[in-house]
Amino acid sequence: MRERVINLGCSLQMPKEDVGHSQPRSALLEACREGDQRAWRRLFDEHAAQVYRWAVFMGLPPAEAADASQEVLYTCVRRLHTCPNDEAFMPWLYQIVRRVVANARRNRWLANFFRPESALEQAFEHTEATDRDNELCVRRCLSGLSDAQRQVLVLSDIEGYTREELARMLEVPPGTVASRLRLAREAFKRAWQAQEPHRPVEAAGLSWGKP
Repeated sequence: MRERVINLGCSLQMPKEDVGHSQPRSALLEACREGDQRAWRRLFDEHAAQVYRWAVFMGLPPAEAADASQEVLYTCVRRLHTCPNDEAFMPWLYQIVRRVVANARRNRWLANFFRPESALEQAFEHTEATDRDNELCVRRCLSGLSDAQRQVLVLSDIEGYTREELARMLEVPPGTVASRLRLAREAFKRAWQAQEPHRPVEAAGLSWGKP
């Protein structure tokens, strides 16, 4: 497991799962393929919080993000045999999250067509009130980005993946990753300044949502 600097207005280093191959991951996935329930439990424990975090940052409210997370993990159980190799596990998992969240957002759009949009709810636990305010502000800013910009910004500046890892996860060339990320950061900064004119974007502390 590596640590990366979160560079969306925050110098805090936070750990994340590797996209690359590791022996423990290989052994764990092999045990899951053999039907080892303890291995599945370990896999769920390792990734449930990350899947939930992705779903929230992709635009789902907390309750729907929790439901989507369960659906993603259930899909993993049914479809693990389709993961081409152990190195591809994280990109494979992320593609499942993208599909599940996209379906949930379409269903949510239809439901909200007949009722007013509800206020943004806190999705993560915080020890300070300012952290809660930052969470809500960051999520509002992310909601104004395109799906492509939101995904690359979250994976790079919150989750800490490299350009090469992002290219595999998003299934686009590294040059496209760089272009999207530049535009996403510019769009996020404009959205932040519109909401928080008296606070620099560096105030967007992103330590919430991590285990």
